[in-house]
Amino acid sequence: MRGTETESPVQSESRNHKHTSLRSGHLRALIVMCLISLVGCDTGPSNTPDLPPADDLGPSTPDMGEAITPPTETAAPYEALCAGCHGPGGRGSVGPSLRNLPYDRNELTQIIAGTMPPQDPEQCVGECASAIARLLLSDAFQEATDDDDICTSSVFAPRRLRLLSRREYAATVRAVLGGCDGHVFRYNPGERRLSSVHIAGTFNDWAPTIAQGGWALEKNDQGVWMSRRPLPPGVHRYKFVLNESEWLIDPANPNTEDDGRGNINSVIELRCADPSAALPPDARPDGFPFDDHAESAQVTSARLDAYLSAAEDLAAQVDECRGDCARQRVRDAGLRAFRRPLTSMEVERYARIGSRDAIAAMLASPHFLYRTELGEPDGEQYQLTAIEVASALSYFLWGGPPDEQLMEAAGSGGLDDEAGIAAASRRLLADPRARETLGSFALMWLGVEELKDAVRGPQLNAELRDAMLSETRSLFTSVVLDRSHRLEELFVSNQTQVTPELAEHYALEAGDASTYRYGRRAGLLGHGSVLATYAHSDQSSPIRRGLFVRHVLLCQPLPPPPPNAGGVPDVDPDATTRERFQQHSDDPFCSSCHTFIDPIGFGFERFDNVGRWRTEENGFPIPTDGDVTDVEGLGTETTSPFETLPQLGEILANSDAARRCFVTQVFRFAHGRFETPADRCAIDDLEAVLDSTGDLRELLVAVTTHPSFRRRSQESP
Repeated sequence: MRGTETESPVQSESRNHKHTSLRSGHLRALIVMCLISLVGCDTGPSNTPDLPPADDLGPSTPDMGEAITPPTETAAPYEALCAGCHGPGGRGSVGPSLRNLPYDRNELTQIIAGTMPPQDPEQCVGECASAIARLLLSDAFQEATDDDDICTSSVFAPRRLRLLSRREYAATVRAVLGGCDGHVFRYNPGERRLSSVHIAGTFNDWAPTIAQGGWALEKNDQGVWMSRRPLPPGVHRYKFVLNESEWLIDPANPNTEDDGRGNINSVIELRCADPSAALPPDARPDGFPFDDHAESAQVTSARLDAYLSAAEDLAAQVDECRGDCARQRVRDAGLRAFRRPLTSMEVERYARIGSRDAIAAMLASPHFLYRTELGEPDGEQYQLTAIEVASALSYFLWGGPPDEQLMEAAGSGGLDDEAGIAAASRRLLADPRARETLGSFALMWLGVEELKDAVRGPQLNAELRDAMLSETRSLFTSVVLDRSHRLEELFVSNQTQVTPELAEHYALEAGDASTYRYGRRAGLLGHGSVLATYAHSDQSSPIRRGLFVRHVLLCQPLPPPPPNAGGVPDVDPDATTRERFQQHSDDPFCSSCHTFIDPIGFGFERFDNVGRWRTEENGFPIPTDGDVTDVEGLGTETTSPFETLPQLGEILANSDAARRCFVTQVFRFAHGRFETPADRCAIDDLEAVLDSTGDLRELLVAVTTHPSFRRRSQESP
């Protein structure tokens, strides 16, 4: 469909001047055909690889949710089912080492068949369990040394297309059409001479200086300080900061608000329809917290219809024009929509059908809806093109398409080496769009997004829920971009920026003009977003909170409860929640798993189901102690007792497992997939960067400069 000998449907339709809308059916049918075939039939030859049929991309990563029938005489079943927890070669990772096991083959086969892998023991029974047992007890496996080649940096993820997530789709639409995500700040000082003016507000954690994240304004020829900044829809509070010392409200903005502590702030409200609102939710497999899982993103019939309808509705907002006007509009929109310059042939083809239908066709094109990670041959591997690297960078750090400067860098060789990519990454991190994306990462990583739509009644209204999510975004982004840049601070910080209403909910005392200070809480662990998400609507939940630490912060998956495990214990007015749930630890049937869960969750019990501090429940005092059993890996037989939530934060802050887990979560977000055993070296390299620098910004830069970010294989590793 991309040949040049025969006119495409778009060419033929343009030649006959049948300029119809998508609603007429003809162009709509064309787009449907393009999307289903995954072929860029709406364009001519271009300077980027064709979008091939899905079958041409090589085999996909196995679906770990399906039963696997592995070969019995190789290490394949171990690599597929075991290495993720126990490490390549059985050296230990999340799970314990498998060297020198004290079992015979029959005993080990029964253990594997009944309990492994924890998330779905039925995946490996019968001959599968027997094969892995034989492998683990073999002389070659037990005698392997740590010097063995257990991973290789030459094995990369397969070439593929990545469907835009809803978040990425919305950002890309706004880049193509413009929208309400930008606001122009202006300050006229009159005759006064100033060395600097910056904006501080809820969108940048009230940064007191430019170096700490303040949005600098630039002085124009008329002496007016100005800056256009991207802002998401919603209410934003801000002030001008003159010479990094004098704070004042915007004299040109009559909308102000008392913050409840004697300060008056300027307020703006941006209203904008979400372009992705009608799209189906993004699919996320169990255990993958982010919205960009590539293998799960499929164009179903419902999603296809939503894409086409959205393209029609969005294009209807575009003024119709033809001729040179249409050509220029196609060039500008196409560069942002396809994340590459359009060829002259493409410009002519789109321009012939008019600007409105051209925009509609672009917004429903595979070149718009998919990010390519196909690359060009480089020996036995593939190297992403500079244009593909630019898109990978911008979607990772901005959640949207590359800007003009990044595209220019791609075209001039600025993204051809690690130094150029590192420089581009640091520029992107300094942009407000990175703050927005990192905030979204934090909410997805912690699994608290759904709190916005939770129902908790008057005890936790919509305003408080929004304030809790804002607090979490604020702490994460300020630590990463403005404050210590250290992972440890996320677990132990005693400073927070909250609304007066949320401070009252927490019973906090004001620390200074813009922050409150924690006493009983600790970093993210004490946030209402976490405490309320991992609780029930009518009571706290030691189980949910304990699993949150295990699964999200330590990456230590535990198997789901068996069918006969029972539900949540009934509320007993004569007992505390801790006493009711203690049965899990006391029951031998349950204790094998709950010994890793409950003692952690009990340490959260001083906080109720909506994150309020309490000292007693039903008239009974609540103990504060807890324990993190085997914090560095299940089966290591260690204990880490704690008396308070801040002490639990200290345990996590000093944990190798928590650090590696965070690196792994960043890797998943950047690559849109689960890690595989072949990624062991990449994650080791990234963890080493965090160990040596202690800087989360440098970790993000290292993700983009690592070979795994820009190299691909023909087939799955």
